[in-house]
Amino acid sequence: LKCTGSQVNVIRGDCLLRLALCLWQANMSNLIFEDADDILSEEEEEREYSRKELLASNPFALVAWSKRRLRYMALFDVENWFEQLQDFTFPTAVATVTWDEAIAVMHFYQEGTCKHHGKITDDDEQAIAQLRCKIDALFLQLRSGTSEHPGFFVRLGPRSPKDAPMQSSEPHADLPPSRACLCGLSKARLIAALNASAYQLEFEKQSGQSSDSGTADACDVLRCFQDVCLSLLRVTTSAEALQLLLSSSRVMQDISHTRDKGNRGWSMSVVAREWDPDVSLGREFRTFVVAGNVVAISQYDDQLAYPYVVNNTEQIVTAIIDCLRLAKPKLDELSFATANMAIVVDVLVTPAPLPSSPWPAKVIELTPFGPMTGASLFQWNSDRRILQGGKDLFGDLDDCERKCPPGSLSMPSNVDEQIISGIPFRYNLHHKPFDWQHLHAYWEDYVRLAPPSILSK
Repeated sequence: LKCTGSQVNVIRGDCLLRLALCLWQANMSNLIFEDADDILSEEEEEREYSRKELLASNPFALVAWSKRRLRYMALFDVENWFEQLQDFTFPTAVATVTWDEAIAVMHFYQEGTCKHHGKITDDDEQAIAQLRCKIDALFLQLRSGTSEHPGFFVRLGPRSPKDAPMQSSEPHADLPPSRACLCGLSKARLIAALNASAYQLEFEKQSGQSSDSGTADACDVLRCFQDVCLSLLRVTTSAEALQLLLSSSRVMQDISHTRDKGNRGWSMSVVAREWDPDVSLGREFRTFVVAGNVVAISQYDDQLAYPYVVNNTEQIVTAIIDCLRLAKPKLDELSFATANMAIVVDVLVTPAPLPSSPWPAKVIELTPFGPMTGASLFQWNSDRRILQGGKDLFGDLDDCERKCPPGSLSMPSNVDEQIISGIPFRYNLHHKPFDWQHLHAYWEDYVRLAPPSILSK
Protein backbone atom coordinates (compact mmCIF):
# COMPACT_ATOMS: atom_id res chain seq x y z
CA LEU A 1 0.00 0.00 0.00
CA LYS A 2 1.64 3.21 -1.18
CA CYS A 3 0.29 6.59 -0.10
CA THR A 4 1.72 10.03 -0.81
CA GLY A 5 1.22 13.07 1.37
CA SER A 6 -1.80 14.57 -0.34
CA GLN A 7 -3.47 11.19 -0.87
CA VAL A 8 -3.70 10.16 2.76
CA ASN A 9 -3.46 12.56 5.65
CA VAL A 10 -5.27 10.55 8.31
CA ILE A 11 -6.22 6.88 8.33
CA ARG A 12 -8.73 6.23 11.07
CA GLY A 13 -8.49 3.13 13.23
CA ASP A 14 -11.65 1.58 11.75
CA CYS A 15 -10.25 2.05 8.23
CA LEU A 16 -7.10 0.22 9.23
CA LEU A 17 -9.16 -2.64 10.60
CA ARG A 18 -11.17 -2.81 7.41
CA LEU A 19 -7.96 -2.69 5.39
CA ALA A 20 -6.63 -5.67 7.34
CA LEU A 21 -9.82 -7.60 6.60
CA CYS A 22 -9.66 -6.68 2.90
CA LEU A 23 -6.03 -7.75 2.67
CA TRP A 24 -6.92 -11.05 4.33
CA GLN A 25 -9.71 -11.65 1.81
CA ALA A 26 -7.36 -10.75 -1.04
CA ASN A 27 -4.85 -13.22 0.37
CA MET A 28 -7.59 -15.87 0.43
CA SER A 29 -8.66 -14.93 -3.08
CA ASN A 30 -5.22 -15.53 -4.54
CA LEU A 31 -4.41 -18.52 -2.34
CA ILE A 32 -1.15 -17.10 -1.03
CA PHE A 33 -0.09 -18.86 2.12
CA GLU A 34 3.57 -18.72 2.91
CA ASP A 35 5.94 -18.41 5.80
CA ALA A 36 9.43 -17.55 4.65
CA ASP A 37 10.97 -18.56 7.97
CA ASP A 38 9.43 -22.04 7.97
CA ILE A 39 10.53 -23.83 4.82
CA LEU A 40 10.83 -27.61 5.01
CA SER A 41 12.79 -29.87 2.72
CA GLU A 42 10.96 -31.56 -0.16
CA GLU A 43 11.71 -34.93 1.44
CA GLU A 44 10.06 -33.91 4.72
CA GLU A 45 6.99 -32.68 2.87
CA GLU A 46 6.69 -35.82 0.74
CA ARG A 47 6.72 -38.38 3.54
CA GLU A 48 3.63 -39.55 5.40
CA TYR A 49 3.44 -40.00 9.18
CA SER A 50 1.94 -42.76 11.25
CA ARG A 51 -0.67 -41.95 13.89
CA LYS A 52 1.88 -42.87 16.56
CA GLU A 53 4.41 -40.41 15.13
CA LEU A 54 1.82 -37.65 14.94
CA LEU A 55 0.64 -38.18 18.52
CA ALA A 56 4.25 -37.91 19.69
CA SER A 57 4.62 -34.47 18.06
CA ASN A 58 5.51 -31.37 20.02
CA PRO A 59 2.72 -29.05 18.82
CA PHE A 60 4.81 -25.99 19.71
CA ALA A 61 7.57 -27.10 17.32
CA LEU A 62 5.45 -27.97 14.27
CA VAL A 63 6.21 -25.72 11.32
CA ALA A 64 3.26 -23.62 10.19
CA TRP A 65 1.30 -25.25 7.35
CA SER A 66 3.74 -28.16 7.11
CA LYS A 67 2.34 -31.57 6.21
CA ARG A 68 3.12 -32.92 9.68
CA ARG A 69 1.27 -30.07 11.35
CA LEU A 70 -1.75 -30.46 9.08
CA ARG A 71 -1.84 -34.23 9.61
CA TYR A 72 -1.49 -33.72 13.37
CA MET A 73 -4.38 -31.28 13.40
CA ALA A 74 -6.50 -33.67 11.33
CA LEU A 75 -6.36 -36.25 14.15
CA PHE A 76 -8.86 -34.04 15.98
CA ASP A 77 -11.36 -33.66 13.15
CA VAL A 78 -14.88 -34.69 14.17
CA GLU A 79 -14.99 -37.70 11.87
CA ASN A 80 -12.01 -39.20 13.71
CA TRP A 81 -13.58 -39.29 17.17
CA PHE A 82 -17.38 -38.86 17.11
CA GLU A 83 -18.16 -42.58 17.12
CA GLN A 84 -16.10 -43.22 20.26
CA LEU A 85 -17.65 -40.20 22.01
CA GLN A 86 -21.19 -40.61 20.70
CA ASP A 87 -22.58 -40.82 24.27
CA PHE A 88 -20.98 -37.46 25.12
CA THR A 89 -21.62 -35.35 22.03
CA PHE A 90 -24.29 -34.45 19.47
CA PRO A 91 -25.67 -36.95 16.93
CA THR A 92 -23.29 -36.78 13.98
CA ALA A 93 -23.13 -38.09 10.40
CA VAL A 94 -20.14 -37.92 8.05
CA ALA A 95 -19.42 -38.31 4.33
CA THR A 96 -16.14 -38.17 2.40
CA VAL A 97 -15.36 -35.13 0.26
CA THR A 98 -13.56 -35.91 -2.97
CA TRP A 99 -10.67 -33.93 -4.43
CA ASP A 100 -12.92 -32.65 -7.25
CA GLU A 101 -15.61 -31.55 -4.80
CA ALA A 102 -13.05 -29.61 -2.78
CA ILE A 103 -11.79 -27.85 -5.92
CA ALA A 104 -15.37 -26.96 -6.80
CA VAL A 105 -15.90 -25.43 -3.33
CA MET A 106 -12.80 -23.30 -3.87
CA HIS A 107 -13.97 -22.11 -7.29
CA PHE A 108 -17.43 -21.20 -5.98
CA TYR A 109 -15.79 -19.21 -3.16
CA GLN A 110 -13.44 -17.42 -5.55
CA GLU A 111 -16.24 -16.42 -7.88
CA GLY A 112 -19.09 -15.93 -5.40
CA THR A 113 -17.25 -14.18 -2.57
CA CYS A 114 -14.08 -12.82 -4.16
CA LYS A 115 -15.91 -11.86 -7.39
CA HIS A 116 -13.44 -13.49 -9.76
CA HIS A 117 -14.73 -14.40 -13.20
CA GLY A 118 -14.57 -17.70 -15.04
CA LYS A 119 -13.58 -19.86 -12.09
CA ILE A 120 -16.63 -22.15 -11.93
CA THR A 121 -16.77 -24.85 -14.60
CA ASP A 122 -19.49 -27.30 -15.59
CA ASP A 123 -17.48 -29.99 -13.83
CA ASP A 124 -17.52 -27.86 -10.68
CA GLU A 125 -21.29 -27.54 -10.90
CA GLN A 126 -21.60 -31.31 -11.18
CA ALA A 127 -19.24 -31.83 -8.22
CA ILE A 128 -21.27 -29.44 -6.06
CA ALA A 129 -24.44 -31.33 -7.03
CA GLN A 130 -22.76 -34.53 -5.84
CA LEU A 131 -21.76 -32.86 -2.58
CA ARG A 132 -25.32 -31.64 -2.15
CA CYS A 133 -26.63 -35.19 -2.52
CA LYS A 134 -24.21 -36.32 0.20
CA ILE A 135 -25.44 -33.60 2.55
CA ASP A 136 -29.06 -34.61 1.86
CA ALA A 137 -28.16 -38.19 2.76
CA LEU A 138 -26.53 -37.04 6.03
CA PHE A 139 -29.63 -35.06 6.98
CA LEU A 140 -31.83 -38.05 6.21
CA GLN A 141 -29.62 -40.25 8.40
CA LEU A 142 -29.89 -37.83 11.32
CA ARG A 143 -33.64 -37.37 10.97
CA SER A 144 -34.09 -41.11 11.55
CA GLY A 145 -37.54 -41.11 10.02
CA THR A 146 -39.01 -38.31 12.18
CA SER A 147 -40.95 -35.52 10.47
CA GLU A 148 -39.89 -32.83 12.96
CA HIS A 149 -36.25 -31.97 13.52
CA PRO A 150 -34.43 -29.02 15.18
CA GLY A 151 -32.17 -28.57 12.17
CA PHE A 152 -28.50 -29.19 11.52
CA PHE A 153 -25.04 -27.73 11.94
CA VAL A 154 -22.59 -28.41 9.09
CA ARG A 155 -18.87 -28.19 8.64
CA LEU A 156 -16.39 -29.17 5.93
CA GLY A 157 -12.87 -30.05 6.97
CA PRO A 158 -11.36 -29.16 10.34
CA ARG A 159 -13.43 -26.05 11.04
CA SER A 160 -16.99 -24.80 10.81
CA PRO A 161 -18.14 -22.03 8.44
CA LYS A 162 -19.02 -19.75 11.34
CA ASP A 163 -17.58 -16.73 9.51
CA ALA A 164 -19.98 -17.11 6.56
CA PRO A 165 -23.07 -15.46 8.16
CA MET A 166 -21.05 -12.36 9.12
CA GLN A 167 -21.55 -10.79 5.70
CA SER A 168 -24.16 -10.74 2.97
CA SER A 169 -23.47 -12.30 -0.39
CA GLU A 170 -23.13 -10.08 -3.44
CA PRO A 171 -21.88 -12.25 -6.35
CA HIS A 172 -20.99 -10.46 -9.57
CA ALA A 173 -23.83 -9.81 -12.00
CA ASP A 174 -22.54 -12.26 -14.62
CA LEU A 175 -22.86 -15.28 -12.31
CA PRO A 176 -25.93 -17.35 -13.33
CA PRO A 177 -28.67 -17.37 -10.69
CA SER A 178 -28.41 -21.17 -10.31
CA ARG A 179 -24.85 -20.68 -9.10
CA ALA A 180 -25.21 -17.33 -7.36
CA CYS A 181 -27.99 -18.62 -5.08
CA LEU A 182 -25.49 -21.02 -3.45
CA CYS A 183 -22.79 -18.41 -2.86
CA GLY A 184 -23.55 -17.15 0.63
CA LEU A 185 -26.44 -15.60 2.51
CA SER A 186 -28.52 -12.94 0.80
CA LYS A 187 -28.95 -9.43 2.16
CA ALA A 188 -32.66 -10.16 2.59
CA ARG A 189 -31.92 -13.13 4.83
CA LEU A 190 -29.58 -11.10 7.04
CA ILE A 191 -32.17 -8.33 7.33
CA ALA A 192 -34.87 -10.86 8.28
CA ALA A 193 -32.64 -12.37 10.99
CA LEU A 194 -31.73 -8.94 12.40
CA ASN A 195 -35.39 -7.85 12.41
CA ALA A 196 -36.35 -11.06 14.22
CA SER A 197 -33.70 -10.33 16.83
CA ALA A 198 -34.98 -6.77 17.26
CA TYR A 199 -38.51 -8.09 17.74
CA GLN A 200 -37.30 -10.58 20.36
CA LEU A 201 -35.37 -7.89 22.23
CA GLU A 202 -38.44 -5.65 22.27
CA PHE A 203 -40.62 -8.51 23.51
CA GLU A 204 -38.16 -9.26 26.35
CA LYS A 205 -38.11 -5.58 27.32
CA GLN A 206 -41.90 -5.27 27.32
CA SER A 207 -42.36 -8.49 29.30
CA GLY A 208 -39.77 -7.47 31.90
CA GLN A 209 -37.30 -10.22 30.93
CA SER A 210 -34.59 -7.65 30.27
CA SER A 211 -33.83 -4.15 31.47
CA ASP A 212 -33.65 -1.10 29.26
CA SER A 213 -30.60 1.01 30.06
CA GLY A 214 -31.77 3.75 27.69
CA THR A 215 -28.62 3.70 25.54
CA ALA A 216 -27.11 1.19 23.15
CA ASP A 217 -23.75 -0.15 24.30
CA ALA A 218 -21.34 -1.57 21.70
CA CYS A 219 -20.93 -4.76 23.74
CA ASP A 220 -24.70 -5.27 23.93
CA VAL A 221 -24.94 -4.82 20.17
CA LEU A 222 -22.03 -7.23 19.71
CA ARG A 223 -23.87 -9.88 21.75
CA CYS A 224 -26.97 -9.36 19.61
CA PHE A 225 -24.93 -9.70 16.41
CA GLN A 226 -23.23 -12.86 17.71
CA ASP A 227 -26.62 -14.41 18.52
CA VAL A 228 -27.93 -13.58 15.04
CA CYS A 229 -24.79 -15.01 13.44
CA LEU A 230 -25.17 -18.22 15.46
CA SER A 231 -28.82 -18.58 14.50
CA LEU A 232 -27.88 -18.36 10.82
CA LEU A 233 -25.61 -21.41 11.20
CA ARG A 234 -28.73 -23.54 11.70
CA VAL A 235 -29.71 -25.15 8.40
CA THR A 236 -32.59 -27.38 7.36
CA THR A 237 -31.74 -28.03 3.70
CA SER A 238 -28.64 -28.93 1.70
CA ALA A 239 -28.96 -25.64 -0.21
CA GLU A 240 -28.69 -23.68 3.04
CA ALA A 241 -25.71 -25.80 4.04
CA LEU A 242 -23.93 -25.05 0.77
CA GLN A 243 -24.59 -21.33 1.14
CA LEU A 244 -22.46 -21.44 4.29
CA LEU A 245 -19.77 -23.82 3.08
CA LEU A 246 -19.22 -22.05 -0.27
CA SER A 247 -18.82 -18.59 1.30
CA SER A 248 -16.59 -19.39 4.29
CA SER A 249 -12.99 -18.20 4.23
CA ARG A 250 -12.26 -20.71 7.03
CA VAL A 251 -13.43 -23.60 4.86
CA MET A 252 -11.60 -22.17 1.86
CA GLN A 253 -8.37 -21.85 3.82
CA ASP A 254 -8.55 -25.40 5.19
CA ILE A 255 -9.18 -26.86 1.74
CA SER A 256 -6.37 -24.91 0.12
CA HIS A 257 -3.84 -25.86 2.78
CA THR A 258 -4.83 -29.52 2.59
CA ARG A 259 -4.66 -29.47 -1.22
CA ASP A 260 -1.19 -27.92 -1.06
CA LYS A 261 0.06 -31.27 0.28
CA GLY A 262 -1.13 -33.14 -2.80
CA ASN A 263 -3.67 -35.78 -3.73
CA ARG A 264 -1.76 -38.54 -1.96
CA GLY A 265 -3.09 -38.91 1.54
CA TRP A 266 -6.02 -36.58 0.77
CA SER A 267 -8.67 -36.84 3.45
CA MET A 268 -11.53 -34.45 4.10
CA SER A 269 -15.12 -34.89 5.19
CA VAL A 270 -18.39 -33.03 5.27
CA VAL A 271 -19.99 -33.32 8.69
CA ALA A 272 -23.62 -32.81 9.74
CA ARG A 273 -24.56 -32.59 13.40
CA GLU A 274 -27.93 -32.28 15.06
CA TRP A 275 -28.67 -28.68 15.97
CA ASP A 276 -28.96 -28.05 19.69
CA PRO A 277 -30.90 -24.87 20.57
CA ASP A 278 -29.14 -24.80 23.96
CA VAL A 279 -25.82 -23.95 22.31
CA SER A 280 -24.66 -20.36 22.74
CA LEU A 281 -21.29 -18.64 23.14
CA GLY A 282 -21.97 -17.94 26.79
CA ARG A 283 -22.37 -21.66 27.52
CA GLU A 284 -19.24 -22.88 25.76
CA PHE A 285 -16.00 -23.53 27.63
CA ARG A 286 -12.48 -24.27 26.44
CA THR A 287 -11.07 -27.06 28.57
CA PHE A 288 -7.41 -28.08 28.75
CA VAL A 289 -6.92 -31.79 29.37
CA VAL A 290 -3.65 -33.57 30.21
CA ALA A 291 -3.47 -37.38 30.53
CA GLY A 292 -7.26 -37.43 30.39
CA ASN A 293 -7.65 -35.07 33.36
CA VAL A 294 -8.95 -31.49 33.36
CA VAL A 295 -6.18 -29.06 34.31
CA ALA A 296 -7.65 -25.66 33.34
CA ILE A 297 -10.90 -24.19 32.02
CA SER A 298 -11.67 -20.91 30.31
CA GLN A 299 -14.82 -19.23 29.10
CA TYR A 300 -14.70 -19.70 25.31
CA ASP A 301 -15.74 -16.17 24.35
CA ASP A 302 -12.85 -13.91 25.28
CA GLN A 303 -14.78 -10.67 24.71
CA LEU A 304 -18.07 -10.59 26.61
CA ALA A 305 -19.10 -11.26 30.20
CA TYR A 306 -22.12 -13.46 30.89
CA PRO A 307 -24.12 -13.42 34.15
CA TYR A 308 -24.79 -17.12 33.51
CA VAL A 309 -21.07 -17.79 33.91
CA VAL A 310 -20.31 -15.29 36.68
CA ASN A 311 -23.14 -16.61 38.88
CA ASN A 312 -22.63 -20.36 38.33
CA THR A 313 -18.89 -21.00 38.33
CA GLU A 314 -18.93 -24.06 40.63
CA GLN A 315 -21.78 -25.77 38.77
CA ILE A 316 -20.05 -25.18 35.43
CA VAL A 317 -16.66 -26.52 36.53
CA THR A 318 -18.22 -29.54 38.25
CA ALA A 319 -20.25 -30.38 35.13
CA ILE A 320 -17.15 -30.26 32.92
CA ILE A 321 -15.05 -32.36 35.29
CA ASP A 322 -17.81 -34.99 35.61
CA CYS A 323 -18.40 -35.15 31.85
CA LEU A 324 -14.74 -35.63 30.96
CA ARG A 325 -14.17 -38.07 33.81
CA LEU A 326 -16.85 -40.30 32.30
CA ALA A 327 -15.45 -39.77 28.80
CA LYS A 328 -11.86 -40.55 29.81
CA PRO A 329 -11.99 -44.29 28.87
CA LYS A 330 -13.14 -43.30 25.38
CA LEU A 331 -10.45 -40.66 25.11
CA ASP A 332 -7.98 -43.35 26.12
CA GLU A 333 -9.21 -45.57 23.26
CA LEU A 334 -8.30 -42.70 20.93
CA SER A 335 -4.84 -42.38 22.60
CA PHE A 336 -5.85 -38.89 23.76
CA ALA A 337 -5.54 -39.70 27.49
CA THR A 338 -2.07 -41.24 27.67
CA ALA A 339 0.45 -40.01 30.25
CA ASN A 340 2.08 -37.30 28.10
CA MET A 341 -0.86 -36.41 25.87
CA ALA A 342 -2.56 -33.02 26.04
CA ILE A 343 -5.69 -31.97 24.16
CA VAL A 344 -8.24 -29.15 24.22
CA VAL A 345 -11.93 -29.98 24.57
CA ASP A 346 -14.71 -27.48 23.96
CA VAL A 347 -17.65 -28.27 26.23
CA LEU A 348 -21.25 -27.07 26.35
CA VAL A 349 -22.73 -26.68 29.85
CA THR A 350 -26.47 -26.09 30.34
CA PRO A 351 -28.50 -25.50 33.51
CA ALA A 352 -29.85 -28.50 35.38
CA PRO A 353 -33.41 -29.49 34.37
CA LEU A 354 -34.34 -29.76 38.07
CA PRO A 355 -32.89 -27.88 41.06
CA SER A 356 -31.49 -31.08 42.57
CA SER A 357 -30.11 -32.46 39.27
CA PRO A 358 -26.49 -32.19 38.13
CA TRP A 359 -25.77 -29.74 35.35
CA PRO A 360 -25.43 -31.57 31.99
CA ALA A 361 -22.38 -31.10 29.76
CA LYS A 362 -21.62 -32.18 26.19
CA VAL A 363 -18.43 -32.35 24.15
CA ILE A 364 -18.66 -29.90 21.26
CA GLU A 365 -15.31 -30.72 19.71
CA LEU A 366 -11.76 -31.84 20.32
CA THR A 367 -8.96 -29.58 19.16
CA PRO A 368 -5.16 -29.80 19.18
CA PHE A 369 -3.25 -28.61 22.23
CA GLY A 370 -0.94 -25.75 21.36
CA PRO A 371 -0.68 -22.55 19.31
CA MET A 372 -2.90 -23.78 16.46
CA THR A 373 -5.80 -23.52 18.94
CA GLY A 374 -6.79 -20.31 20.72
CA ALA A 375 -6.13 -20.33 24.47
CA SER A 376 -9.18 -18.10 25.18
CA LEU A 377 -8.46 -16.27 28.47
CA PHE A 378 -5.12 -18.03 29.02
CA GLN A 379 -1.81 -17.42 27.22
CA TRP A 380 0.13 -20.21 25.53
CA ASN A 381 3.47 -18.68 26.52
CA SER A 382 3.22 -17.34 30.08
CA ASP A 383 0.59 -19.92 31.14
CA ARG A 384 2.24 -23.01 29.62
CA ARG A 385 2.91 -24.65 32.99
CA ILE A 386 -0.73 -24.21 34.07
CA LEU A 387 -2.09 -25.52 30.78
CA GLN A 388 0.22 -28.53 30.88
CA GLY A 389 -0.86 -29.44 34.39
CA GLY A 390 2.59 -28.64 35.76
CA LYS A 391 4.24 -31.25 33.51
CA ASP A 392 7.08 -30.75 31.05
CA LEU A 393 5.21 -32.70 28.37
CA PHE A 394 7.42 -31.77 25.43
CA GLY A 395 10.82 -31.18 27.05
CA ASP A 396 10.77 -27.45 26.33
CA LEU A 397 8.97 -25.96 29.33
CA ASP A 398 12.08 -24.48 30.97
CA ASP A 399 13.12 -22.85 27.71
CA CYS A 400 9.61 -21.47 27.25
CA GLU A 401 9.58 -19.99 30.75
CA ARG A 402 13.01 -18.40 30.25
CA LYS A 403 11.60 -16.55 27.26
CA CYS A 404 8.29 -15.73 28.90
CA PRO A 405 8.28 -16.23 32.69
CA PRO A 406 5.04 -17.37 34.35
CA GLY A 407 2.87 -14.42 35.21
CA SER A 408 4.85 -12.02 33.04
CA LEU A 409 1.69 -11.33 31.10
CA SER A 410 -0.90 -10.27 33.63
CA MET A 411 -4.58 -11.06 33.25
CA PRO A 412 -6.66 -8.21 31.82
CA SER A 413 -8.64 -6.30 34.43
CA ASN A 414 -11.94 -7.64 33.07
CA VAL A 415 -10.90 -11.28 33.66
CA ASP A 416 -11.32 -13.16 36.94
CA GLU A 417 -9.92 -16.54 38.01
CA GLN A 418 -11.26 -18.96 40.58
CA ILE A 419 -9.69 -22.22 41.71
CA ILE A 420 -12.53 -24.75 41.89
CA SER A 421 -11.81 -28.38 42.79
CA GLY A 422 -8.16 -27.56 42.18
CA ILE A 423 -8.85 -26.35 38.63
CA PRO A 424 -8.12 -22.74 37.56
CA PHE A 425 -11.24 -21.36 35.86
CA ARG A 426 -11.04 -18.04 34.03
CA TYR A 427 -14.00 -15.99 32.87
CA ASN A 428 -14.89 -12.42 32.02
CA LEU A 429 -16.16 -10.54 35.05
CA HIS A 430 -16.80 -7.53 32.82
CA HIS A 431 -16.89 -7.03 29.06
CA LYS A 432 -13.57 -6.64 27.30
CA PRO A 433 -13.24 -3.07 26.01
CA PHE A 434 -15.03 -3.05 22.67
CA ASP A 435 -16.10 0.12 20.91
CA TRP A 436 -18.27 1.15 17.98
CA GLN A 437 -15.19 1.50 15.79
CA HIS A 438 -14.50 -2.22 16.12
CA LEU A 439 -18.17 -3.00 15.60
CA HIS A 440 -18.21 -1.07 12.32
CA ALA A 441 -15.00 -2.76 11.19
CA TYR A 442 -15.82 -6.39 11.96
CA TRP A 443 -19.60 -6.35 11.57
CA GLU A 444 -19.94 -3.84 8.76
CA ASP A 445 -22.89 -5.53 7.02
CA TYR A 446 -24.76 -6.04 10.28
CA VAL A 447 -24.35 -2.40 11.29
CA ARG A 448 -25.51 -1.31 7.84
CA LEU A 449 -28.54 -3.62 7.75
CA ALA A 450 -29.66 -3.69 11.40
CA PRO A 451 -32.88 -1.87 12.35
CA PRO A 452 -32.41 1.32 14.42
CA SER A 453 -33.93 -0.37 17.47
CA ILE A 454 -30.83 -2.59 17.77
CA LEU A 455 -28.27 0.16 17.29
CA SER A 456 -29.95 2.74 19.53
CA LYS A 457 -32.65 2.83 22.17
